[in-house]
Amino acid sequence: MPNEQPLRFDEFVGSSPAMTKVYESIARVAATNVDVLVIGETGTGKELVARSIHRASDRREQPFVPVDCGAIPENLVESEFFGHEKGAFTGADTRRAGLMETAHQGTFFLDEIGELPLLLQAKLLRVLQERKLRRVGGREEIPIDVRIVAATARDLDEMVRLKLFREDLYYRINVVQIDLPPLRERGDDLGLLSEHFADRYSREMGRPGTVVSPEAYQVLRQYDWPGNIRQLQNVIRRGMALTESRMIGVDDLPDEVIAAAGQKSVNSNQGFFQAREEHVARFEQEYIRSLLERHRGNVKSAAEEAEIPRGTLYRLMKNHQIDGAEFRDGRSPPD
Repeated sequence: MPNEQPLRFDEFVGSSPAMTKVYESIARVAATNVDVLVIGETGTGKELVARSIHRASDRREQPFVPVDCGAIPENLVESEFFGHEKGAFTGADTRRAGLMETAHQGTFFLDEIGELPLLLQAKLLRVLQERKLRRVGGREEIPIDVRIVAATARDLDEMVRLKLFREDLYYRINVVQIDLPPLRERGDDLGLLSEHFADRYSREMGRPGTVVSPEAYQVLRQYDWPGNIRQLQNVIRRGMALTESRMIGVDDLPDEVIAAAGQKSVNSNQGFFQAREEHVARFEQEYIRSLLERHRGNVKSAAEEAEIPRGTLYRLMKNHQIDGAEFRDGRSPPD
């Protein structure tokens, strides 16, 4: 993709077309005051989207209040959301503002909104329509000014069809929808994220410079990542803790990742050393292509980023028949 696309956007790392579309949506919607629904699998970074919208909006100096709708006991949800007056129920010894009131003039992030009980869905809808709330046990209607960003990993369309989620609330929160791609659909972002987490945890653990080996990276590429970025983050942290060298190897990865990746990628007619050689060659080719794309064919700056001698990079380019000139207009050459 063109080099002008950022490798980072706020706290996100990645430059795949799917994520570039997400960045563009965040930038556009942040400039407005509309409510947003973020759809994505578990671990894709839905809260990061909400925080990015908040930080880029006019509400950035006001509170960002996140709540996990599935983590609050059903009998406490109303009080947590809307607050309560003293004596409203047993244990309510003082008046307390709810989370929505706390988010006044800021952003209220409803994570896993599909877990909200139907009764609370109705009350939330009323508050969103009127922009007023009433604490549990209270009579006063309190004006609120909040932006709603809701998120879910569930299929809300199906939940509406099964009458498990209110259709009117669904349309109320779904003014703009942002779809987060799973990690398996983000292409070379896997390499950028792996490098990012390896750099972070190597510094945190006092082992700066520890990286992911080419062999381990090829295993990571063959895995489907059902837990997405959160799972990758934990795998890299685990590898960093276990490795005895300056490189996370295949033996430092979880058995389930190795087994699943092996089932997907190993040709039964290949021996170990042949398979490894093919994996390393594929890694080198993809890494160099990505590197040259980012640097528009500038071998000097590409070698500096890769932390290898320029002559080594030229040798690798020759081995894989890669011409740096093909990257100088910002377009990737055909495979």
